Amino acid sequence: MGDRVTWDSFYSFRSPGGSSHFDWFFGYDFLRVFLLSLLRDLAPDGHVGPPLRVLDLGCGTSDVGLGLFRDSPHPLLVSCVDRSVPAVLAMCSHLSEGPPVTPRHPDSHLEYTHGDVTDLRGFASASVGLVLDKGTLDALLRTGTGEARMMLQESLRVLQPGGKLVQLTDEDPDARLPFLEEARLGFSVTLHDLGDRDGISYYAYIVTPSPCSAMQQGTK
Repeated sequence: MGDRVTWDSFYSFRSPGGSSHFDWFFGYDFLRVFLLSLLRDLAPDGHVGPPLRVLDLGCGTSDVGLGLFRDSPHPLLVSCVDRSVPAVLAMCSHLSEGPPVTPRHPDSHLEYTHGDVTDLRGFASASVGLVLDKGTLDALLRTGTGEARMMLQESLRVLQPGGKLVQLTDEDPDARLPFLEEARLGFSVTLHDLGDRDGISYYAYIVTPSPCSAMQQGTK
């Protein structure tokens, strides 16, 4: 499931017209209250300065980035990244040819970018306030821990001080927490129970780098 060709074929088959959404696990509506509360913590009322940068890794044709762009009361720069060209083209087509999407904040911006989640060379260290991973690490773990660990390292590298990496998954804490602990990259993890959907329990693992580890990541 971590293979690019597999996902290229999947998105090409599902979206021949380049406009339909597909969400792994669940879509934006399921996450809306949770994600907007995270944004309030990262960009409280009265926030000044440039838009908060949000990075959605392995976005596919999910509507999560689109929903945040539309609903956030704070200015956001939402960058949605996927290694599948058909997925990126489908979402770009949706934005340019589908119904207009007006952001709640006039300074918000949304972009879809082809890229590798294990090598985020297009994003500077300590430049992102919120990194979202909805099922992407899960897919990489199906083929081993190598790429999954690289994605985790890159996610932490691009986080700015005080930023958060949020992993959205159905993986039980008994499986996910040992992987995060074995990485030993200097961060704390908070577990948030997202509730059940179709009889399956879902979780959010909120990863916050320690100040020292954030400085070390920023120097790499």
